[in-house]
Amino acid sequence: MHRSRRTLVTAMIAFAVLAGVVGCVPAPPERAAPQENVQERPAEESAPSLVADGTAEENLPYFTEVLHQFSTGSEPVRGAPVVSALLAAGFDRETMQVSFDESKTHLVADHIYVSSRFGSECLIGQINESDRSTVTSVQPAVGPDQTLCLIGETRVIDW
Repeated sequence: MHRSRRTLVTAMIAFAVLAGVVGCVPAPPERAAPQENVQERPAEESAPSLVADGTAEENLPYFTEVLHQFSTGSEPVRGAPVVSALLAAGFDRETMQVSFDESKTHLVADHIYVSSRFGSECLIGQINESDRSTVTSVQPAVGPDQTLCLIGETRVIDW
């Protein structure tokens, strides 16, 4: 038993040393005192406006704003009022396309799509008929001459 007692004592000493070493960790580095985050407030952004000779990307904020303003109003979500809002905002009728108000089976369209072309790029807008939400984006023009923004048959803008 002498041997097992020595082994037990050795194991206890090893455990005590190990426990002491594990408990010894360096103190965490001192942290700098928090500094106040002082930021200059940017000057109020001006409302977006039409950039007549600009790109689709430059005009996206204004296009988005016009459609958003329309969607918060009371006009019905139909092609003519949507296009009229864009015309009143300065967009060019000759570069615009709009989807039909009804399907070929005379169901009310779930969405109205409208576009305005700037060179070889298009501003595309979608207004949801039920909740009046809007989505806008810039997309490349399509077609043989890159003059189309909406694919498929679109309504003639004759008002």
